[in-house]
Order: sequence, then structure tokens, then C-alpha cells
Amino acid sequence: MTFVHIEFDGAIATVTLDHPAGNRINFQMREEILAAFERVAASQARVLLIKGKGTDFCLGGDIRDWPGIPSSELRPKVEVFAKAIDLLESLPIPTIAVVQGGCMGGGFELALGCDLIIAGASARFRFPEAMLGIMTLQGGVYQLAERIGPNKAIELVFLSEPVGADRMAEWNVVNRVVDDARLDEEATGLAQRLADGSSRVHDGTKALLRTWRLQGRAAARGALYEISMPLFDTPDVQIALRQAVEAVNAGRPIPSATFPSEKA
Repeated sequence: MTFVHIEFDGAIATVTLDHPAGNRINFQMREEILAAFERVAASQARVLLIKGKGTDFCLGGDIRDWPGIPSSELRPKVEVFAKAIDLLESLPIPTIAVVQGGCMGGGFELALGCDLIIAGASARFRFPEAMLGIMTLQGGVYQLAERIGPNKAIELVFLSEPVGADRMAEWNVVNRVVDDARLDEEATGLAQRLADGSSRVHDGTKALLRTWRLQGRAAARGALYEISMPLFDTPDVQIALRQAVEAVNAGRPIPSATFPSEKA
């Protein structure tokens, strides 16, 4: 049985978790998720959507696999998922988690590995690991701390309390909350808008943020022009600049640019 499906529709790649009754991530799924992200990395996709089939996005790791396995044997099986999330975070394209229902444990860490989270009103987020006497195994506590600060992150991890989508939006964890009936439509529209944008800008922006996150503000400032200035030499930007100047001189709104030279 295959638990992860990948689909390419033009410039948009979609990875869908498909494990009935909660999309719990078993050992096979970890391998399949990593393989799916490797396919996306090698493709011409300009945006990645991650979805969960059914009522819940993902209820976390499939703990039914874990009892009786020594930690020395469990670790390499768990680390496969860490490699998948590391690869997800390093992708040069925008990545979007499309969340409905439960988003817990490893599923929450998977969503936090994306650039954007769009959630249905039904979505609820939780790290239940402390209830079992274990930790967030893919770095969920520091993924969350980057967005809401260490004090709130440690509270959510220690207490394992579920939090709704609206509250997560208030805390800047979730980017957008929409009615569940419109979730797919809104996610597809957002993905298409990003796919129509400049992949070079997306790549450069992510690289700059990654430098800032890992090395600090001074390193990001040092890398800024090395990353940003080459964009001015691209034909698409020169065309966009001329069109913008014409619009300004004519008193019109600046038009959205297209980027034909970036198309595969």
C-alpha cells in the first residue's frame, strides 16, 4: 500500500498523505515522504502544496509501530522523517501546508517545515508527545519557538494542549484561516499566485531568511546584495522595470510582472 501520493499540475506539485484514520506517519510513510520531496526537488515545480486526505491533516507519528523497539533501532527509522523535513525546509520554492482537522506531533512539525500554513476553521494544532514521556522528535519546540517565542512554545509542548486555527493565526503560526469548504480552492489560488511570481525572488528570499536564522542579522546583511543584486541583470526584471516606469509616468498602477525566462 502506498501512503503518500505526488501529483504535478503545471508548476504546482502536491504531496498528499493518505493513511486512513488520521494520516499517522508510519515507518513506510517516512520513506515515502522523503522520496516525494526528493522528486519535487528534482522537478521543475515552482510551488509545493502538502495535504492530508480525509478529516485530519496528520495526527503525528504512528505510535503503534514503536513499542518494544530499542532506541538504537528506533532512531534511524525516526531520522528518516528528520531528513525529509530538512529537505522540505531547504527547497528553493514556496511550500504550503494545507491543514484541516487534527495537526499534531510530527504532522505539526511537517506543517511548521513549510513556508506558509493555510488552515481550515476546523484545524487544531497540538504537540502531545509530553503525555507519553517523549519529546518533539523533529525539533517542533524550536520550530514553534521561532514563530511565537520560547516561552509560549515551551508552554504548548509541556502542557500538550490543543490550539485552534484562529488562535494560531493570532500567534503568527498560521498565515490564513478559511472555511473548510473553501480550503482547497483558497490553497490552489494561493499556489497559482506564487507559481506565477518570480522563482528567483522566492529562492533568494528563502536563502536570505535561512542565513539570518542560522547565522544572525550581520551575516544576512553581508549576504543581502550578493543574493539580491544579480536579479537586476535578468531580462524579466529589466522588462518589469520598464513597464513599471511607463505606468508611473502615465499615472497608472504598476502592473504585476511576468517571468517568462524562468519558465521550464
